[in-house]
Amino acid sequence: MPEKQKNGKRYKVSGKTFTWTTEDGETVEIPMRIKLKVIRELSGRDLDAEAMFLILEKLIPGETETLDEMDLNDFQAMFAAWQEEYQKLSGASLGE
Repeated sequence: MPEKQKNGKRYKVSGKTFTWTTEDGETVEIPMRIKLKVIRELSGRDLDAEAMFLILEKLIPGETETLDEMDLNDFQAMFAAWQEEYQKLSGASLGE
């Protein structure tokens, strides 16, 4: 799959995996599938940076240190790109 960009940052989607390249050149792989229990645990919350982190912490628990070290704008762009690609794949937004 060819690379795409969001806010000048590189990512790609291959099958059911979203791969983001951070400003430091590290990659973060996020699955394009979400278990219902993750959505249920976080329902009713505003989708702020903390909620975004909690969602990703559930999906990629081994990447929390990488996420913590990301610039907030880069993190938010990554989450927005992942969410956009998730919506394209599933036909639904988070929480639907």
